[in-house]
Amino acid sequence: NGYEWGCFETEIEGANSVTIGAGYQNTLDIIIDCATENSGITAAQATLSAEISGYNDWFLPSKDELIEMYNNIGNGSPEGNVGSFETSFWPYYWSSSEHGNNASWVVFFDNGYVYDDGTKNTTYRVRPIRSF
Repeated sequence: NGYEWGCFETEIEGANSVTIGAGYQNTLDIIIDCATENSGITAAQATLSAEISGYNDWFLPSKDELIEMYNNIGNGSPEGNVGSFETSFWPYYWSSSEHGNNASWVVFFDNGYVYDDGTKNTTYRVRPIRSF
């Protein structure tokens, strides 16, 4: 399954940071007035409203945060895919880092390839993260 990034054909001011530590602010910037093409909730809304293991401070990772996840707990990890990311069927994961009016950064969790053209109205997976 998955979610649209949202805001297709609309650039979101402030949601373009790719650095580690930027995911939370990107997520907040996205949900201010971002909608999906199919009236569902956005990837950012899904992560921000998640409650997992008693925690409710989750957000959509930035591009660099998502790459770190691939390298440390995904297929790029020396220990293998300990984060149990999907790696075979449509293993694309949204970042919170926008790349223009129509696209956002996406990481392919089979091989770690990073795409800058994830069309914002396409459905991709999300992996909420939180600071600790």
